[in-house]
Amino acid sequence: MTNETLKSIIDLVNNMKQKKPIVECLTNRVTINDCANMLLAMGASPIMAEIECEMAEIMAVSGALVMNLGLLDEPYLSAMRAAAKAAKEQGKPIILDPVGAGASKLRDRVCAEMIELAEPDIIRGNMSEIRALCGGSIKSRGVDASSDDEVTDENRGEFGELVRSLAEKTGSVVCATGAIDVTAAPDGRVCYVKNGHEMLCGVTGTGCMCSAMTGAMAAAGDPFTAAAAAVVMLGIAGEQAHEYTAENESGIGTFKVKLFDYIYLMSDEDFIKRAKIIED
Repeated sequence: MTNETLKSIIDLVNNMKQKKPIVECLTNRVTINDCANMLLAMGASPIMAEIECEMAEIMAVSGALVMNLGLLDEPYLSAMRAAAKAAKEQGKPIILDPVGAGASKLRDRVCAEMIELAEPDIIRGNMSEIRALCGGSIKSRGVDASSDDEVTDENRGEFGELVRSLAEKTGSVVCATGAIDVTAAPDGRVCYVKNGHEMLCGVTGTGCMCSAMTGAMAAAGDPFTAAAAAVVMLGIAGEQAHEYTAENESGIGTFKVKLFDYIYLMSDEDFIKRAKIIED
């Protein structure tokens, strides 16, 4: 990792906290409350509007749009189409979370439609979802990543090329999250983030929360740095929450509470001491 990369991430995070951007999140109802609270904890402000007729007005006051495909009923999809149209017209960054890509033909069809319609600035999903968007075969576990798609130090180059290929194809920054997070830009840049802890997988919606965080970051800086900043921040907080939980012999409920605490309390020094970024 170069000092310039870390400085760019820290500067973006501080700019986001100063701007306190409003982020419109069309997200699934399983995680909507946690996504809203995560945005507040990091210094942004959430709007979770879902009504088609108000989307132009909502996007006028929002700094970014996050579209999460966890919920696919028709009113929700209509609102998503209207929000994407308004965000594009107003020049607001769009983040697409392709929840469950590869799990059903419906989800694959909607993912393809939203990528074409919205031309998202950032696509953020787990590695199995990203592989599905690339047209690869996956062993679906619903909305969870397959163990076959775990990124390691040994195979990260292979997965980096996969993510890079989707970025080039779509023109979007693509962020695939997992044990090692992979972020690629259409211009060929790739970085790997090794922060985090497996306990993050024990809390429902950490991926949705990561997408919401990415929206807040994108409202304050360029898409590539924004995607990297979000996964670094969530990963560091996951490590800190695990350390607290282990020291206090606590469980997953405590971990979740401390995750929000450490996001809220995160300082420049935490990034400097803990960020684990590899660049290609």
